[in-house]
Amino acid sequence: MYFRGLLKGAALAVSLIALPALADQSTTMVQQEFTDRGLDGCLKCHSEEGDAPVVSVLHTAHFVTGDPNTPAEQKACESCHGPSSEHAAKYDDDSQRPAPSVNYGPNMPKSSPESRNQACLSCHEQGIVMNWAGSAHDVDDVVCSDCHSSHTNRDPALAKKDEADVCYSCHKNTRIEANKPHRHPIREGKVTCSDCHNPHGSPTELSLKKATLNDTCYECHAEKRGPFLWEHQPVQENCVECHYAHGGNNERLLKVARPFLCQQCHTENSHQGTFRDGGDLGSTGTSSIIAGKACSQCHSQVHGSNHARGSKLLR
Repeated sequence: MYFRGLLKGAALAVSLIALPALADQSTTMVQQEFTDRGLDGCLKCHSEEGDAPVVSVLHTAHFVTGDPNTPAEQKACESCHGPSSEHAAKYDDDSQRPAPSVNYGPNMPKSSPESRNQACLSCHEQGIVMNWAGSAHDVDDVVCSDCHSSHTNRDPALAKKDEADVCYSCHKNTRIEANKPHRHPIREGKVTCSDCHNPHGSPTELSLKKATLNDTCYECHAEKRGPFLWEHQPVQENCVECHYAHGGNNERLLKVARPFLCQQCHTENSHQGTFRDGGDLGSTGTSSIIAGKACSQCHSQVHGSNHARGSKLLR
């Protein structure tokens, strides 16, 4: 108890010493208020002829008039950039103009990731964004504006054919995988990252949209779901036991070419395992039963079978 009291006393002393420094810091911060000129005041400088034109934002969902929930019907640009009276004030000389309360760059110092994200989350707090807090991107200080272009009427992050390129700017290894010979049709725009992942976070691993990885795969590959009378154990465990998720060098995104993939588990000294010594092909020591063939040529129901005689996944 005595030691705990000493700790509390030391903490109180440190906080009292820090108070003057905090007070000095607060007095140097630029206190800004909302302007009374609204959008017209911003467009006076941020026109098409200005150094930082933003007229394109008028053609986005953020500036739909008549909807009380849009920034256009609230504080216009300051709905997202915060009170900016000092930024919008008239300056006769070439002195540095203060940034808006919430600035996204690039011409002025960016505000903290928390303040930039909060500007978006103040409106976008439900639906697919509800799990943002604590998500992988949130923990890594990823900001909404790192992925989304709110000033353009065609946000690449919301366009199915362009979305992957936005993700690849950070996930470079995934770009490599998605360009391998056997892959999901991401380049063709038929599949995109958000078909499987929720970039805003989810309660599952890897920010998957479904409860498990297998459930995510079954959204497209429903015929593999089962349940089957005869189950293949790797299928029950995880699809990525055998397949790459984004792309690979082997057919059907297999991690290892057949029959070697099967032989990683089926290692008995018979045709379903390693190549037999003294086989039919003479000096090669390889059985003609499997030479140049794939296990699935006979065991065609490799994911599972409902046939009464399908215990070996033959039918």
